[in-house]
Amino acid sequence: MPKPLTFDPTGNTLPCFADAVGRMRDGSETPREFLERCLERIAAYEPEIRAFVWFDPAGPRAAADAATQRYRQGRPMSPVDGCPVAIKDIIETADMPTQMNSPIFKDWCSGRDAASVHALRENGAVILGKTVTTEFAMAAAGPTRNPFDHGRTPGGSSSGSAAAVAAGMTPVALGTQTAGSIVRPAAYCGVYGFKPSHAALNIGGIHPLSASHDTLGTIAGSLADAWLVARHISAVAGGTPPHPGLQGPQDLPPARAPARLIRLETDAWSETDDATRSAFEAAIGKLAKNGAKILDRRNTPEVEKLETMLKGVAETARIVSTFERRWPFLEYAKRHPGKLSKSAEERVEASRRIDTAQFTGALEKQEAIRRQIAGMTGRADGFVTLTASGPAPIGLEHTGSRGFQVFWTLTAAPCFTLPRLAVSGLPIGLQVLGYRDRDADLAGLARWVDTVTRH
Repeated sequence: MPKPLTFDPTGNTLPCFADAVGRMRDGSETPREFLERCLERIAAYEPEIRAFVWFDPAGPRAAADAATQRYRQGRPMSPVDGCPVAIKDIIETADMPTQMNSPIFKDWCSGRDAASVHALRENGAVILGKTVTTEFAMAAAGPTRNPFDHGRTPGGSSSGSAAAVAAGMTPVALGTQTAGSIVRPAAYCGVYGFKPSHAALNIGGIHPLSASHDTLGTIAGSLADAWLVARHISAVAGGTPPHPGLQGPQDLPPARAPARLIRLETDAWSETDDATRSAFEAAIGKLAKNGAKILDRRNTPEVEKLETMLKGVAETARIVSTFERRWPFLEYAKRHPGKLSKSAEERVEASRRIDTAQFTGALEKQEAIRRQIAGMTGRADGFVTLTASGPAPIGLEHTGSRGFQVFWTLTAAPCFTLPRLAVSGLPIGLQVLGYRDRDADLAGLARWVDTVTRH
């Protein structure tokens, strides 16, 4: 059995499809060869990491062979033709079950592809398999283990997606985020996570949790692949109506050096230890050394106002998302007694206790925070903070704190997590946050931050 992987915050040896496209075009590499290297990693690491809930190599091999033929003919279908993509198991796939990590949906198949999967499959992407999710992406954890320490959680709810990417089983996977479910597991697994602006990617065919917060995104071994796959989904499927979709170039935008960056701490700063704070301070120092003026609550009144507004934001987000998930979970509890986990049952009961007045108040606070952030557009180029309050917790039952992720999900604005911070040899993630519907600008900023903090 292979030992846990070793994390290196200064390097990246994971497969990158965007880098391979040129070789596929000139014939020095084929989609089938690229896929076979992924399958070798699955064979080596999947028995221990348990990233997949459904996997059959026959389908991916057939899709990769078809892509290989198209490249040989000089007629690739799209920028993602031949790209292996793993799919989180709350996202529908026509040819594989979508089971939500729940006995209620055991062996269930919708008979259709979600909008995102359709956009990929119909344009030549290789749909690799279904990755483990927590129960309905909100409750009981699955069996997936952290690739860097098998006794630790990979994070959730996109557990299998992040672990599969970290182990080199796939260059990119789809994930979803309602609180911290893309960037948290990406951070714990030492890879890139991209949560686009809310509704910028079409969530049709994805099990709902919270209409105000549910966001489709990507987890990848490279920034280039995280952007490429997300941008392609939008180009084909658009956003969640009436959003027009993610805007920007097909390929990862060039690095964009900021004049000013806002450093955020939020309530979650109290969860961090000295080692985590030291790692973050070192990254902030590199940003400042490379020309970015750092604004924070101590030197900028507007930032202090925002930090004050963000106090208690986790409870605001909880009220919104819990109220919005009444359907279908009250229906599940009624029609499938005993088939929800204890943690899911607790969430169902919590939804009964939230009234319309509480929900309305939370929405008003949410909107006030969004206005405050939008008003800071001319003040700074973006924001930086930690992605996680420390390394992944020991054990598989708890998927980690949402403190550093939930507040930006509530804002509906985009964020990236970068694998550039480590504590005791375990990744924790550096988070770069932007303004709503300016995802391409944020991608360029993330590329710059990734470069200057790499060494």
